[in-house]
Amino acid sequence: MTSLKDRSAVSSDMASADWESVAAPGSDLPAALIGAERPEEILDALRGLERAMTDQTEWLKNWHLHVLSHVGQSGLDVAVPAAIQRDFARWYQGPQHAVIANNPLFAEIGDRLRSMVRSANAVARIARKTGSVPASDYSEFMNAVLEFNGVVRRLQNETWNRLANIDPLTGIGNRHAMLNKLSVECDRHARHKMPCCVAMVDLDHFKQVNDTFGHPVGDTVLRSVASLLAAGVRPYDQVFRYGGEEFLMCLPNTDTRSAWAIVERLRLRLANWSIPIKDGKSLNVTASIGVAPLTSEDGVEAALERGDAALYAAKRNGRNCVHVWSDERDA
Repeated sequence: MTSLKDRSAVSSDMASADWESVAAPGSDLPAALIGAERPEEILDALRGLERAMTDQTEWLKNWHLHVLSHVGQSGLDVAVPAAIQRDFARWYQGPQHAVIANNPLFAEIGDRLRSMVRSANAVARIARKTGSVPASDYSEFMNAVLEFNGVVRRLQNETWNRLANIDPLTGIGNRHAMLNKLSVECDRHARHKMPCCVAMVDLDHFKQVNDTFGHPVGDTVLRSVASLLAAGVRPYDQVFRYGGEEFLMCLPNTDTRSAWAIVERLRLRLANWSIPIKDGKSLNVTASIGVAPLTSEDGVEAALERGDAALYAAKRNGRNCVHVWSDERDA
């Protein structure tokens, strides 16, 4: 069910403090719900990594040219210029890297850069003192350079893979990421018999949203619901966009009874939340949800089919409710 309201008319008991419905500057998402990954932010971080590699390569070229033309001459100075270090530090600490800063490889880049700087300065001191660049010290410096390059490239590869698994509209995992995650949980069940459930979430009457308010508003609703679901699950749960207005939640280490409690709480939260759209107005949406177990005996495809069957049972039951699959009722 959908309904349109002036935001000022939304009563305070309809939205908890956890879901403040005030739009953040420059965003159509509620401030407290922003958190889903944005592909454009990841692309910005990737461009920054590429610029860092380009700058480092340019410095390395100039470093070698300087060494080759000044070895044996007085006044040789092959130290890493302070400006280079400042520029890198400014890039490294930039806010655009918040999306990759939690990756251990990002911290390792800083460590490798400091190692490279130390090695370059050591070569500079020896070259100034002896008029030559010892092979061992030069080899240590180049190893530091190669290690730095290798870590950056590894981070780039991991970040590109991460981007390939993100739904571009909502910023949560896409269908490819979903199938990978479900396969992992299926294997875990086979090894340790750890329970796992899937929950299929479908927005009720979503076509009416697009038909009445237009697709840009529909996109805002999808992004907002995705953020609400992603922010509302446990740390080890994951939410994916299954397609269209349908989402899937993977709930590891959870039996069907616990899964019902988790998704029922989210269903109620969504039903009682007004999504800010435009012109000071807000929109209410509801969802029907189907829950099914994921087991290694039956596999991922069976879990998806059962979750889908439970979802349609929820719609038959009047929508805006949760239905748990059972082999007696929904076979």
